[in-house]
This record gives sequence, structure tokens and C-alpha cells, in this order.
Amino acid sequence: MGLASCSGRNIHPELTEDQAVLQRQWTFDTFRGAREAGVPGAEYSNPLLLENTLVLGTQSTGLIALYPTLAQTRWVLPIAGGVVSELAVDQGSVYFGGGDGFLYSVNLENGHVNWRYELRNPSVSRPTVSGGRVFVTTSDDVVYAFDSGTGKWLWHYRRRSSQPATIYGASAPLVEGNEVLAGLSDGFLVSLSIFDGQLKSERKLHTGTKFTDVDAHPVIDGGVLYIPSYDGSLYALKKDTKDVIWRFEAGGVRQVAIEGDRLFLPSSDGTIYALQKDSSKVLWKFELDGGTPTQILTTDRYLIVGSSFQYLYVLDKQTGEGKYRLNIGYGSGFSGSFSSSPSQNQLFAFSSGGRLYSFKIQGEGNRKK
Repeated sequence: MGLASCSGRNIHPELTEDQAVLQRQWTFDTFRGAREAGVPGAEYSNPLLLENTLVLGTQSTGLIALYPTLAQTRWVLPIAGGVVSELAVDQGSVYFGGGDGFLYSVNLENGHVNWRYELRNPSVSRPTVSGGRVFVTTSDDVVYAFDSGTGKWLWHYRRRSSQPATIYGASAPLVEGNEVLAGLSDGFLVSLSIFDGQLKSERKLHTGTKFTDVDAHPVIDGGVLYIPSYDGSLYALKKDTKDVIWRFEAGGVRQVAIEGDRLFLPSSDGTIYALQKDSSKVLWKFELDGGTPTQILTTDRYLIVGSSFQYLYVLDKQTGEGKYRLNIGYGSGFSGSFSSSPSQNQLFAFSSGGRLYSFKIQGEGNRKK
């Protein structure tokens, strides 16, 4: 049963923990004791399953590897300040930002540090690994490129801007051909040379005066670039020229999900939108009970999303109808992305309270990755 603690709005009382949709397998508590002063009540890491290892980062401990079928610890890498970004994995190494201001590369097999680089900024994007390089954006608008194997600094681009107010987080760079695309806190999307980080072009996406951040990961599909700004709009841009094709008046900090002719937007206004990809026509929308949504995870039948407020939701992908809601406690919710093992129909979700959940996704059949 879900927690019956005090709560805020309850606009979907008809939704329950329907075992025909999700079946909880186990939970693993990564946080014990009271949080230290100054430690935010959020966990930004995404759990990742790779063969026989489930790895995640926590703010209270550091990097943890588990045996996923047993929910038992395999190894732990303590990090001062914990892990404060989402994880990226490539060639047996996991990359992430630490609360100590370093960017890390860690051996996934044994938890040994391959290399680390001092960024002097504890807030970094999810790393992007491509072509033997790793790219990150920091919250003070610096985009870095490193050799993914050695950690050697290759270049960085520093934005000269001073924003009066920004939100926590940074845009994960997108590598497309010979350019690196990243959103910045001053409302711009920049295109940088993959070779030396020189500015190739820039596009202003947000013209507001507060919270102009473009923190979402850009997504390219069919020659069109899709990216939202935090409290502004979702933009569809021509990939080559960055000219605006259409603009939808709802923003966010999470990347959109695209399937076929549909686009799914987890908006910072607390609503999940399904849009016609070529026109931004609203096909359906689902309002969360409160908070802002995580990145959307898609399956054959469902959209799975968490709220920073209290709940985990499962929606019908075609209609937007709610199918499942799990109450994990008022004020807990989710901040990082979910992950899945499609071949085994498993879902992993890590709450801001430091609890890792494992679920079986029902009624989907065994799917190949």
C-alpha cells in the first residue's frame, strides 16, 4: 500500500497502485540517519542497469553498485558531497559530477577511480560521451570537453553572463556531427565546434527576466531540434539554421520524448503534454497532483513519470489516461530520471528521500533492448 501521510492536492484520487500495471519487487534504502545541514532534499542520479550491475549515485554516500536481483551492495565509492548529477556509462566506465566539484570517471567493475578533474563547480549536467570524448555543462555556463579515457582537458567554452536568478542544473550537451549543442542559463542555445569549442552560432530562446535557464537536453529528430526553456516555451528549430518552426507555450528542464509523430513534454507547469510533432497541436494533457515532472520513460504501452512532489505515475501513452499512482510520501518525490531493462520489463526509480525502487512492468511481454 502507498503511504497515507499528510499530503497536498489530490486531483487523481481514482488512481491506485494497480498491480496489473506495476508490481513492486524490492526497495533499497540508501540513506540512513538525518540529513546533514546544507544537503538538499533531492537525489539527482539516475539508476543504470548494465548486465549484472545496477549503479546509482547518492548525495549522502557517493557511488553505489548493487546486484539487481538481490538488492545487495556490490561495491561503494565514497565521495565528499556525494553524486550530484545524472550518470552516463560508456565502455565500462561511469561518468558523473561530484559534490566535491570534480568530474569523475569510475571503473564499473570494481569502483576504482579512472580519473577525476576539478571543475570547481558541484552542479554539472549529465555527461555526454561521444567519439572518445566526454562533454559536460556546469551551472555557471561553462561547457567542457575531455578525453574520455584519460581525463585530459581538451577545451572549454565560458559564457560571459550574469543572471540574477537561475535554477539548479545544467543542459547535457548534444553532439551532432561536428557541433556540440548546449543550453545556458541566460536563455541561449549555443552551437560549439567539437574540435576546439569555438562558438559557431547562438539562438536566444527565452526573453523573460527571471529563470531564463535552458537546462534541458536538446533532442534531434528528422532534421528538427526540440528544446524547452524552464518557464518559457518548447521550441522546434531547424537543425541547420536554428530557425524557429513552431513554439509551444509551456517549458521545462527535461528533454522531450519522441515516438513516431508524437512528442511528449514534461513541463515545469506540472503538466505532461502529448503534442503533434510537426505542428505542436495538443493531443492530450495530464496534470500532476503537484510538483514538477521527471524525464519521461516510455514503454510499449505506457509513459512512466515521477513528480518532485509525492507520486510516481503510469499513463496510457495513446490517451493520457492515468493507470497507476504510487504515493511515496509528502515532500519526497523524484528528481532524477528513471531507467528500465526492456528485456526483463524492469523499472528502477530513485526517490529524493534516498530510496531505490524496483518494479516489474506488467502486461508488456518480453521486449528486446
